[in-house]
Amino acid sequence: MKQQHKEEPLSEEKKGKKGITLRAVLVAISLTIFLAAASSYIALRISALPWPIIFSVIASGAILKGISAISRKTSIHEINVAQAGASVGGLVASGVVFTIPGILFLQQQGIKIAMPSLPVLVLVSSLAGVLGVLLSIPLRRTFIEEEKLPFPSGMAGAEVLKAGLAGGKTARLILVIGILTGLFALTRDFFIPLGVSLGFLAVYGVFFTIQVMPLAIGIGYILGPKTSINSWFFGALAGWLMLIPALFLSGWSAQDAIAFTQTLGMGIVLGAGVGFFTAFIAPNAKRIFAPLFRQQEGGIYAKLTPLVLAVGALVLIVAGVNPLAAVLAVLSCLVVTPIASRMTGETNIDPLEQFGIVVGLLCTWVFGLLLLPLPFPAVFLIVCFVSITAAVAGDIGHDFKSAKVIGTRAKDIITVDLITAVFAGITAPLVLWVIVSAFPTQMFTEFMPAMQARLVAGSIAGFAFPQAFVIGFAIAFAIETGLRLLKKKSPVESMAFGIGMFLGLGLAVWLAIGGITRLFVDRKAKAREHDGLLVATGLMGGEGVTGFLVAFLLVLGAPRTEAFILL
Repeated sequence: MKQQHKEEPLSEEKKGKKGITLRAVLVAISLTIFLAAASSYIALRISALPWPIIFSVIASGAILKGISAISRKTSIHEINVAQAGASVGGLVASGVVFTIPGILFLQQQGIKIAMPSLPVLVLVSSLAGVLGVLLSIPLRRTFIEEEKLPFPSGMAGAEVLKAGLAGGKTARLILVIGILTGLFALTRDFFIPLGVSLGFLAVYGVFFTIQVMPLAIGIGYILGPKTSINSWFFGALAGWLMLIPALFLSGWSAQDAIAFTQTLGMGIVLGAGVGFFTAFIAPNAKRIFAPLFRQQEGGIYAKLTPLVLAVGALVLIVAGVNPLAAVLAVLSCLVVTPIASRMTGETNIDPLEQFGIVVGLLCTWVFGLLLLPLPFPAVFLIVCFVSITAAVAGDIGHDFKSAKVIGTRAKDIITVDLITAVFAGITAPLVLWVIVSAFPTQMFTEFMPAMQARLVAGSIAGFAFPQAFVIGFAIAFAIETGLRLLKKKSPVESMAFGIGMFLGLGLAVWLAIGGITRLFVDRKAKAREHDGLLVATGLMGGEGVTGFLVAFLLVLGAPRTEAFILL
């Protein structure tokens, strides 16, 4: 939902101040690696990834203020630069884990398809991240300077910086919450059964497994009651307490009833996304694409864009993608990045994997018309490349927004983001390899559903129940376009509703608890809203990082229980 914010830069003399320093870059690199690891686990476990800007602001401020105690004093601009670079790790990681694991899903279905090699995935991820930064340069003046799009997360990060909350007591709070949550998650994952399965309900077609998930409570709080309760939770209720039991009691097998419902949910997710594109792009096409046809800013960085486009296409070709498909993929990034940036600026939503799916299907359609083969591995690489580019180019608007409000030089943000995009591109594939190696039997189960990767896989190779996908797509598309064209608001978000229908009750319950807590705070303790955000960030960061560490230890051979308690 579009929000109006009043920008209040700190003071005239602080505008355009230099923020990039060696220690800011080093802090950004360290945190982007940290966030790439945590975000990969969270994204696979929850099938969602809230923007980590508050965490990066707090962490960057705490580290730099700690360093300044024994060195020169830090500045708000230095912290701003460090947090901007830190956030890139989560973006690149989401582009990788929302797409590439779909190959593993197809392998589980008996389809012979090979995973890309680690060096190839590192090159693809790094170049896509760098391209996303470069393509954001011509969008900054239009969306930040001229149209002043809200970019809510970027504004929130700026407000935290302006209030002087980056470090001190708030940093200690988030650290303590993170450590306690991490210790709990470590104990749970190694010594406690994975969850409690309410087997006595199965006879009624209700399949419900519970595992305590602090990070889901934190995500529910950050998303708020409309998304976590009205949409996600009620989507789970509609799917897992209504549709699946109805199908099961009418004679369907449990496996087919669940597969049908989950496919319906995926159709709703993609239909809502495409509907939003359709109703959003057409009336705003001139404003969206105009920045690409004006002279670029950014000096030498902007001049690198054609080179990176060419190298990106070359890497895809070397990786086995048909040259025509590779060229189509990189050129499509010129189209999806301004769309992603405007969507993020107005709604705080960047459906990155859906951009990748659309481009992947377009390439498949073109090759079908030409009667040429386009193997599945090539399509997955295309989807991954486009998704990462859309994620970075869209969400970098938050960094530009924060810099505009604080008065930090935009070129410093571009520089640090380019550097961390490379490190994130190296880290994300490595982290994915560790997680997949550690949880080979848990992937695509209740423990690690990876909904976006399954959506990508189904879109490329087909769904078990295509009619369910079409029905869900059509319903969500009609609702989303209708609401947008009529300029009406809905109490339910279609995309979150579809995700809830796919993922089930075990996760939705904890998200709802977070949403209910946020509802209470908003109504009864508004002054504590920011403290709640910090606690939520600690819950997410603590379990997210611990999840990756658990995966790393499992790869090294540490024992772990995989049992469920059956009631």
